[in-house]
Amino acid sequence: MAGNNGVETSLIQEPRFRMPSISKRETVAENPNQWFAAKFPHAVATYGPAFMEATLLDPDGFGRFIPAYLNDDFFAAILGGDPRLGHRVIYFAPEERFYFFDWRVAAFCPTSEEKLKLLVSNYLLRCSQECAHCVDITSLVIRFRKDEVLNRVVTKAKALLEADAAFFSGKSGKHRMVNGKIINPLDASPHEIFVKNAIVQAPNGALTVTECYHQFYLFCRESGMIPPPRAEFQSLVVEAIRCSFNVGLRHDVPGNNGKQANGWMGIACRSLLTPQESPVPRNPA
Repeated sequence: MAGNNGVETSLIQEPRFRMPSISKRETVAENPNQWFAAKFPHAVATYGPAFMEATLLDPDGFGRFIPAYLNDDFFAAILGGDPRLGHRVIYFAPEERFYFFDWRVAAFCPTSEEKLKLLVSNYLLRCSQECAHCVDITSLVIRFRKDEVLNRVVTKAKALLEADAAFFSGKSGKHRMVNGKIINPLDASPHEIFVKNAIVQAPNGALTVTECYHQFYLFCRESGMIPPPRAEFQSLVVEAIRCSFNVGLRHDVPGNNGKQANGWMGIACRSLLTPQESPVPRNPA
């Protein structure tokens, strides 16, 4: 049967894309769901298969497997690592950062969201290379590796892999490496070190939460520590200041703009004191 352009429509075929592999591995999975299930059986058992499947009969009468939709939950879970190999990735919300366990230093090391996106992208590419010829790999190579999809997976991973706020502190806390230095979980937290070393009693002092965080951020940067996000800071520092100076948070502290703000009276940042002001010596604990 001839089409409008005179070409026999029965001879028109859509191209079948392949992703060549230079690997010597002989294993070929029948479809992408089988490929991921073999590598991450625990994730499949908990969150379901990697893809919603679709099938299509091509012009030659052969069935084609199409990975139609990516399962965000599954891919967020596999970013947590393979428990059979001792791999582990966590999300630490107080710092808004991912960490992975590095056996070389026996500690958790920070990693970036971009690296996690690259990991998912690489899994998809490897899968496309090792699946049977009946698989339509277009989505594996192109659509699912776009930023909008990878960002969606990483966002889901933040909730799925979120660790407890005390993950890196206390007797059961984990060691971590920050800026090349191993941090012991029994060491004081950055906000506790800041209050101990940078906050002083000052009879006429007034310190807003905003100015306190600004000075805290500078203190952490100079000390090589990672500050918690601004949203977490107030709840952390309020308790530390109360324990050290027996003063509570107020809502009527004059700010630099003349308006009342949250803060404390009777204390100040050591770095903000003028030469005429002098801190009150602390009573030895």
